[in-house]
Amino acid sequence: MLLFDTNYPCPLNKLAFDSIIESLNAEPNSSLHHDESYIAFVDGDSTDLYSTIKQIYGLKKENITIYVITLLSKGKECSAMVKHLSDFIVDKKITYADLKNLVRVMDSAQPKTVADNIFGDIWGELLKSSQKENRVLKLLVEGYSQSQIAKMLHLSIKTVSGYKAKAVKRHGARNFNELYMLKFGNNHVQ
Repeated sequence: MLLFDTNYPCPLNKLAFDSIIESLNAEPNSSLHHDESYIAFVDGDSTDLYSTIKQIYGLKKENITIYVITLLSKGKECSAMVKHLSDFIVDKKITYADLKNLVRVMDSAQPKTVADNIFGDIWGELLKSSQKENRVLKLLVEGYSQSQIAKMLHLSIKTVSGYKAKAVKRHGARNFNELYMLKFGNNHVQ
């Protein structure tokens, strides 16, 4: 079994995930070390799950075996897409031993398959809105005003403003200037 990197934000957890996979692969009676499947540990509290969801969805569509464990803070809810892709959703305070046992047991179960009749509409809407959001974001970065973008894309100013706010939130920034510096600052340094 291989670890699928989901850019989990906590380095300590990344070490724990690596350690679990390595120790299970090293067990003499384990079927994991003969297996070409992947396991993804997803931060269910993250505001920027788009690329991770897209990658996992793509692998599952190609019939590549990938198990998904979503770690979520107690009392928090995750999106329908994350629930749909996750084989297990567990509390972030799960013990190392319990998480290791979950992975051990999980290997004997079939991973969730992607049911496009349920998931396709949600994913399609996400892709559509994020494509528009990315176009708006690109134009904002290029220096166009919200009213200019609204005219160019045949949208209302309120819609453009909403896409801008979504992009800021999705990338975990406090405002557009912070988003610009986080995502684009290094690309525009001459």
